[in-house]
Amino acid sequence: MPAWIPALSLGILAIAVYGNSLSNGFITDDQFQILNNPVVTGTQSLASAFGKGVWAFLGYRGNYYRPLQFVIYGLLHRTFGPAPLPLHLLMVVLHALNTVLLYRLARRLFGAGLLAAPWIAAAIFAVHPIHTEAVNWIAALPDVLVTTFALAGLSAFAAQECAPNAWEVAVHVGLYLAALLTKETGVMMLPLYAVYQWLTSRGRNAGVYAGMAASLAVYLVLRIHSLGGLGHPQGFHQLTPMQFAMSAAVLAAHYFAALIWPFPLNFFHIFRPTTGISGELALALLALALVGWMAWHLRTRQPVAAFGIFWIAAAIAPALNIPGVGQNVFTERYLYLPSAGFALLIGLIWMSFGPARLTWAWVAACAVLLLFSAESVARNFAWKDDFTLLQVTLRQSPESGYLHNLMAGVWVHRDEYRKALEEAELAAQYEPRAPIYRKNLGNILLGFDPAGAVREFKAFVALQPDLAESHLDLGLAYRAAGDNTDSAEEFRKAFAIDPRYRQAAPAQPVH
Repeated sequence: MPAWIPALSLGILAIAVYGNSLSNGFITDDQFQILNNPVVTGTQSLASAFGKGVWAFLGYRGNYYRPLQFVIYGLLHRTFGPAPLPLHLLMVVLHALNTVLLYRLARRLFGAGLLAAPWIAAAIFAVHPIHTEAVNWIAALPDVLVTTFALAGLSAFAAQECAPNAWEVAVHVGLYLAALLTKETGVMMLPLYAVYQWLTSRGRNAGVYAGMAASLAVYLVLRIHSLGGLGHPQGFHQLTPMQFAMSAAVLAAHYFAALIWPFPLNFFHIFRPTTGISGELALALLALALVGWMAWHLRTRQPVAAFGIFWIAAAIAPALNIPGVGQNVFTERYLYLPSAGFALLIGLIWMSFGPARLTWAWVAACAVLLLFSAESVARNFAWKDDFTLLQVTLRQSPESGYLHNLMAGVWVHRDEYRKALEEAELAAQYEPRAPIYRKNLGNILLGFDPAGAVREFKAFVALQPDLAESHLDLGLAYRAAGDNTDSAEEFRKAFAIDPRYRQAAPAQPVH
């Protein structure tokens, strides 16, 4: 059978599983990053994306530097306008491309004469339910695109027997720089190259690594210039070094487990840090030790299996930076790149069954593929819009202030202010130390209960006393409640912190 036939069937399989996602809309961050970003909408040039962090258009640097994401958004916005369909189509096509690239890599690693085992590996990747967040959510473009660069680079590097010529070295260096400019996880491409070469004992080309090191240096200069440093703690989770280490171990074990059994899928997994010795920590450490022992034991007997395990671990490692990631610590889209290594392991396991058990191997493979495909197709419907996704997720994580705050925004957009008030109150109840939830609740209360708005904005000021905006909001609440004296005092405090707010404040009454 010509190799292009299995490759084509895999591309079709990936597209078929995610075809029903094309009618979905923008979800949460998409609204800001695509519809309100001047780099994307055309107010600013695409080149300016290389000098800004992801959230610079909202007024703060943040912790993410991913300029290629917004260059692609901008190109599609300029071509097709603010429509979600072209962007969803891009996500599906990239996923199909990644599936074919993984098949190409698996054929090279398993043996060029094999078709079935590489096909099984790539098919698992195509339909794995853990990918639904990455493929359905346009904001997850960096996770999908960085995987494209990694698979393209590794498959070419393997085909070149780890000894590319000068022109091929330039391509690898360019792919690495593109991966870095797509997502921070791209940094792991270099160790993936190095470990593959070490395990297979092939090639001796220092030029590849020297060029990659130069790409990394360029990226770091751009990142430091744009963010004002390598990174900044997000501030969502305050952990001691020991709590961080224990929590990271448990988190890593959960990531490995989700690749094996990706049920139930959840947009927001509530993070509960590990603060002491527990049974869960003991099991996590035991599981991680077992995985590490297997990788070391297999490095000579089955180097491709050891490489698959290392791929998973290396790709997961950046996601374990708990202080540096967002509020949603365990995130399914972070498993998109690691799942490529997992799929390679599945292909090897399937291949180990041998001719005597080939029928049962195919039966098992088909059962898993059908189960995963059905779950992925069903899950795509949950990503239709914010309202649908949040309804589903709130049933799974009802104690998340983050989700209730998002749902309050959805109800405001639908002019359902009473329901928005209920959700905003729940957000503040579950996370009373989150200033933005107090602020949002205060804004909604202004239309119903000015005295209640004053109470919430006082809490906002207590949490962020040095923020001019907090005093301005409290001043507006006092004014709505008829207290002009306290209103004027809060306005004066806001002006003292930031004189620019003087233009935004309403005229003060004459005393």
